[in-house]
Amino acid sequence: MSVTTRTILFAATSAIALSGAAALAQEARTVDVITVTAQKREEGIQDVPVAVTVYGEELLSNAGVSDIKDLAVIAPGLNVTSTSNEFSTTARIRGIGTVGDNPGLESSVGVVINGVPRSRNGIGFGDLGELQGIEVLRGPQGTLFGANTSAGIINIRTKEPEFEFGAHGEATVSGGGADGWGISGGMTGGLSDSVAARVYVARRQRDGFQSVNTHNGPRTETEDANQDFYTLNGQLLFEISDNVSLLLGADYTSRDEDCCGAPSIGSGATAGIVNALVPGARPLPGSEDPFSRQIDSNRDTTQEIEDSGFQGELNWAFDNFDLTLIASDRNFQLASGQDTDFTGADIVYRLADENTVEFDTTTFEARIAGSTESFDWMVGTYFSDETLVRRDAIRTGVHFEPFLALLASGGTSATTVVDLANGLAGVSAFLGNPVPGFAGLAPGQGIPAGAWNVNGDQYNQGSESLSFFTHNTWHMTDNTDLTFGLRHTSTDKSATFDFGDSESPACAVWEHAFGPALDFSTASAQQTLAVLSGATSLPVASLAQLGTFTCLPQSRDVYSMIDHTQSIEENEMSGLLSLSHRFNDDLLVYGTYSRGYKAGGFNLDRFTQAGTAAVNFTNVLAAPETYPASFAPETVDSFELGIKTEWANDTILANFYLFRSDFDSYQLNTFNGIAFFVTSIDGAMTQGAEAEILWLPESMPGLTVQGGVTYADATYDEFAPTGTPDVDRLSGQNFSLAPEWYASGALTYEGDFENGMTWLAHLDGRWMSEQNTGSDLDPEKVQDAYALFNGRLGLGNQDETWSLEVWGRNLLDEEYIQVGFDGPFQSGSFNAFLGQPRTYGVTLRVRN
Repeated sequence: MSVTTRTILFAATSAIALSGAAALAQEARTVDVITVTAQKREEGIQDVPVAVTVYGEELLSNAGVSDIKDLAVIAPGLNVTSTSNEFSTTARIRGIGTVGDNPGLESSVGVVINGVPRSRNGIGFGDLGELQGIEVLRGPQGTLFGANTSAGIINIRTKEPEFEFGAHGEATVSGGGADGWGISGGMTGGLSDSVAARVYVARRQRDGFQSVNTHNGPRTETEDANQDFYTLNGQLLFEISDNVSLLLGADYTSRDEDCCGAPSIGSGATAGIVNALVPGARPLPGSEDPFSRQIDSNRDTTQEIEDSGFQGELNWAFDNFDLTLIASDRNFQLASGQDTDFTGADIVYRLADENTVEFDTTTFEARIAGSTESFDWMVGTYFSDETLVRRDAIRTGVHFEPFLALLASGGTSATTVVDLANGLAGVSAFLGNPVPGFAGLAPGQGIPAGAWNVNGDQYNQGSESLSFFTHNTWHMTDNTDLTFGLRHTSTDKSATFDFGDSESPACAVWEHAFGPALDFSTASAQQTLAVLSGATSLPVASLAQLGTFTCLPQSRDVYSMIDHTQSIEENEMSGLLSLSHRFNDDLLVYGTYSRGYKAGGFNLDRFTQAGTAAVNFTNVLAAPETYPASFAPETVDSFELGIKTEWANDTILANFYLFRSDFDSYQLNTFNGIAFFVTSIDGAMTQGAEAEILWLPESMPGLTVQGGVTYADATYDEFAPTGTPDVDRLSGQNFSLAPEWYASGALTYEGDFENGMTWLAHLDGRWMSEQNTGSDLDPEKVQDAYALFNGRLGLGNQDETWSLEVWGRNLLDEEYIQVGFDGPFQSGSFNAFLGQPRTYGVTLRVRN
């Protein structure tokens, strides 16, 4: 896209390059009627000392927002990415978010739907139904929303039942990058004078954005990144009395899709080895073309998700205070297949029924709130009980053994993994360390196809969290408020590691020869490698590499000897102190200090490195509970200065913020091409400024202009070298997936024809500066600055009984990567998960 085109479109959508506040009904046409529940009570958006942006029903509909990923286009400072499946979706605010796909890592950005927190970002993504509004709260929100909100909150409200009957339906047909269709509908109304109900159903299908070369399988599906799901939810509202109401709800979503393959964005020397096994299985250096959107994958990427839950909310207004009780019980299940080597060769893979995640979560919140002339108060408690079960099994394909042999020899040797294992056994015996009962391996016995941890690993994590909180505002004068809050959270977690047996006779030889630590740097290890080098004519370095790949975590039977349970306990305080002063009806200034907290946990995976140190399996075998799976909690101290203003008879909202957040023990889960490992960075920081505007011009009553810009400098503290390149590269550098500049905006213009018809024109856009998309900051994973634009044109009846809209997303077909990563076991090669291409469609809406 040319610079001129990008500039013209962005100027149209983001006057003054500013984004996002809120859509409100056209007839209101003043900004002072916008309300938020950022402090768990309804207040005017310009009265709360919080950096919060509200997105109303109209803007969400015009922008085509049906899930949180869609929201990122219009929300300043928000970045949302997906990787190997829909569960692996992460939100970031001001550059801060959870890094890594491991379910043991909790969220930095909380997702709350109808008052109920979702335990992970990925569980909160999907069709959100009939949206009433979304609030994005930036900065730590630990006082009212608890742990795992150290970067902010996405607070979602859907429509509640109404006593007046209403029904609506929607049908969509789409094309462009992939053809698809969707239908949805809802109904609400009174069942009696005191009971109302609402139901909503949706069904959506879409072809894949990527075509697949299966290289003779066994995969047969030739599309990837497709969509096939249905969802339904229902609510009942009981108006028990004038002071008491009870809202009950239930929902269910099912997805059966193929997601997500990743094309090559750079191939190293190992691509030649892959192609020697299967011609064309990975692009050779210089021939990569990721945005042809054709991937090489001989194994299934099946994704099956079921998400369901029940919840209830009781509100009881007493004479001097209000009581709110919210309870929920939810279940989330994911089964996900994966072509783990991301090539057309059959090297390593996961089967969907062996790679699963399941969450069972029960929550309960109780709070009472009241007000006097000079004091607003709230006290409450929150409890959650979560059970997480992860099952994982990585299997080897028929090409794994020959791939390792060619890798060790640079693609020239016919020496096999079995040959080297047999030779190593002989060398070890010669040096006085014979392998007990070893009689030699026959061809194909080194690492049999389908082996590794074929029996599967299972991780069971239980977590209970109890917190007590208070949040209060003292109206010191008519214009000055002091807001203060405190929350104590106690968390108990336990994790049971039940590792499956690994079927790798070749690795067993290496582990015997070099010990369970598999340390090739010792003098005795170097002697063994030197003798083996002389016998095989392979360099010592190549032999050490072959030993590492022969004994990848999934092939090491040492894990089956360290089944154990670990526990951690945490007691953390979070809170805030804020002073605000209203200089006049149109100007509020505040300063806030807040402390946030993200729970520690366990790395629910096989790994050989924890932080910057290799796992010492000699010690772990003696005391399995010392397996270094746990990591520390993450805390943040944040400072924010805000200026909230209204102009031109309350038709312009213009807010400005300065912020700085300092993190201790920042949690990072990174992939080094062999395995994931968790590192706690001692210090990290994000600082910057934000501005947002909402303009409802009196002279053009159908026009709404929204805009905002965020500058966020999110960096790791500098630290002394650790000897681990993937960690040392981070010192003093910007976070991954943290562009310094975000700008987004939206223009909506609505009008009437004289014949009782209405028209709609909407354009929104987003620009982000350069960012590195890899957790280890490899330069090959940098994404240049890019812009996305969406548009919508509509025609309908003034009584809103029908409307017909044509729309487009990513109008300029911008090509960009979401997340880049090292090609597994392929040093010098890189893959990436891509952003969606241009799509367009037609939507028909009807209502009674």
